Amino acid sequence: MRLPANWPKLVFVFVPVLIVAADAFVLVRERRQPQAQKAIRLVKESNSRKENFTLQQYLYTTIYYRRDQGEPITIEGWRAKPPSETDAPIAVEFGYADSSGEHVAMWEASLKDGTVTAKNEAALDLSWH
Repeated sequence: MRLPANWPKLVFVFVPVLIVAADAFVLVRERRQPQAQKAIRLVKESNSRKENFTLQQYLYTTIYYRRDQGEPITIEGWRAKPPSETDAPIAVEFGYADSSGEHVAMWEASLKDGTVTAKNEAALDLSWH
């Protein structure tokens, strides 16, 4: 099979078009997410107490790792409560239970400002102060 003589031109046209199409797909998909999912993603991607780690990465290197090593840890996961007002911050929680009891970390995520605020001691232990 022979390639056309102008294949480099085709590559320089089709590769950027594919990149733009993929970016557009991701943007449309993110825009259609419910507010609660956006708030959870904002909290997961916020800074953790470990330098250069997101909160989700920190959870994987601590709680999820301990569970995978055999510790009796039950992870309830992420929950978000939709706000009563349109621009009000959304309450986001991450819950798990280990040998020392149940832990529920609570944050407020403001989608309007793109900010995350820890609301209890468990969240402060995980997040950047």
